[in-house]
Amino acid sequence: MRFLFWIRKHALFCLGTFLLLLLLAITFAGPYLPFVDRELTTITYILNEEKKPVIPPYPPSEDYILGTDKSGRDMLSLIILGAKETILLVACITVLRYVLAIPLSFLAHKKWLGTHLLLKWLNGLLSYIPTIIIIMLLAMLPPFLLSEYRPLFLLLIIALAEMPRAAEMIKLEFDQISSKEYIYGGIAAGASPYRLFRIYYLPLLYSKLLVYMVTDLGKVMFLLGQLGFVGIFISQDFVQSMTGDWQLVNNSISWPMMMMKAFEDIRGPIWIPFSRHLP
Repeated sequence: MRFLFWIRKHALFCLGTFLLLLLLAITFAGPYLPFVDRELTTITYILNEEKKPVIPPYPPSEDYILGTDKSGRDMLSLIILGAKETILLVACITVLRYVLAIPLSFLAHKKWLGTHLLLKWLNGLLSYIPTIIIIMLLAMLPPFLLSEYRPLFLLLIIALAEMPRAAEMIKLEFDQISSKEYIYGGIAAGASPYRLFRIYYLPLLYSKLLVYMVTDLGKVMFLLGQLGFVGIFISQDFVQSMTGDWQLVNNSISWPMMMMKAFEDIRGPIWIPFSRHLP
């Protein structure tokens, strides 16, 4: 009874933990399920009962629970196999953002070499321009667009675009903690700025940093979905079309990249946009 009472009291925490464990199970154990096509086999056509060729996409059936896309790939296998890449991308961007934001916020709190003015200027500048516009402009610059390290550059650009906002939030926490008496005690004891940061400030920030980072995971996922919607890919290939033009083609199976054909899919077979928006 006490356990049930504890679950009822922390229902939101229990629900979040269950969904997180479910996501991790899908990510790491899903690819080994027997009905998952790990090769993501494309199908040109299949013969129906009348021996006539039928091209994809195919609707949900016993063979394809969520149907197939226009290349004949199983939608359920796409979602399961794309989970690992999606989580890796979102986690890398979020961790990189806070790895850069934490030292910047501490230096801004100490007003070291005008970093507080730089942070204030960056926040003011970025508050007038939507994040997705900044990322689109930078991502399409030739040095980044044509570089073989484009995925790394794009991860850095996405992390930096929201980094000043995260640094400002952490700086406010530093400002608040600095008024505590034990901080004055550390300064009186002769602790260096690095020792103050590591021993006096950070232990009080761990829980709040965890909350900020978990909140940012959802924001990064939403931002990647927006980028996929407008055709900005994390990883891509240059492919020559039938007319001789060169086009950028997405080669990622992460969940946000499934949004890139949303307008086209919504006017086609209904199970494709439904399946792609399940994650």
